[in-house]
Amino acid sequence: MSRNVVEAELHCGSTRVRVQTYNYDVPSEQVRCPSQHLLTLMSARRRHTSRSYFGRPQSSNRYSLGNLLYVPAGHPIWGSGPGGPLTMVTCTFPKGSNEALAMFEQGWDDHALSRFGDIRSNRIVEAMRRLGQEALEPGFGSDILVDALTSMLPVELVRHFEGLAMRGSAIRGGLAPHQLRAIEDHVRAWPAGGVRVSDLAALTGLSRGHFMRAFKQSTGKTVHNFVEDVRLDHAKSLLIDSDKPLKQIAAMLGFANPASFSLAFRRMTGEAPGRYRNMRQGVD
Repeated sequence: MSRNVVEAELHCGSTRVRVQTYNYDVPSEQVRCPSQHLLTLMSARRRHTSRSYFGRPQSSNRYSLGNLLYVPAGHPIWGSGPGGPLTMVTCTFPKGSNEALAMFEQGWDDHALSRFGDIRSNRIVEAMRRLGQEALEPGFGSDILVDALTSMLPVELVRHFEGLAMRGSAIRGGLAPHQLRAIEDHVRAWPAGGVRVSDLAALTGLSRGHFMRAFKQSTGKTVHNFVEDVRLDHAKSLLIDSDKPLKQIAAMLGFANPASFSLAFRRMTGEAPGRYRNMRQGVD
């Protein structure tokens, strides 16, 4: 038996990211069959003392469980562990919603399972950590960052397991000035539902991957960094050029509450929003 506490959650389309802590009975053993593709990054544990194992319920084979685990949708999995609290970041993708993950919906054997339970990919681990951090402490470019990371993860899984590489045409040049202006205007307009990489790519007529590379070549920034900078500039303008309260500014900038806005602003500038406003407006 386990008790689950959800610490933070965010959504990007049909994809869900959640930070949660399970408190398992000592010891614990259970069978689960997720209805969606499940990617989980668990808090670091000492391998030589964890004694955590998993496998298919219908098989007698058992495998050591690592910190990064993937379970395809619709496939049961058995697991056991020493119990106690365990914090994890989970990312779920609905079955049939992602072309890259379709290859894993055909079924899998013990050989595949041995790879799914202990994924060794620094890129996937880092992406999951950033998603967890963004869920707990959302920043100015949260929507575009989450969109980029959750879109990247299925591709990275395919690359990791099958060695597939995305094919793309070589970029001979960056984006034209009018394309960059259109992108900035779109970001400043703050569309309902947030900014998506696919929407920005559509403005330029390029594929998603081609656009992200061309954008970096043209600006020297990632799309996420660019969105953060544009929104930070807007936040600074609101603080200096208006007398709107922080609560209203936070809401205008898409933050759930003033505390989240203040944390993101301080992380970007090193100053709290109130102090930034007072110093620039000449108020002691």
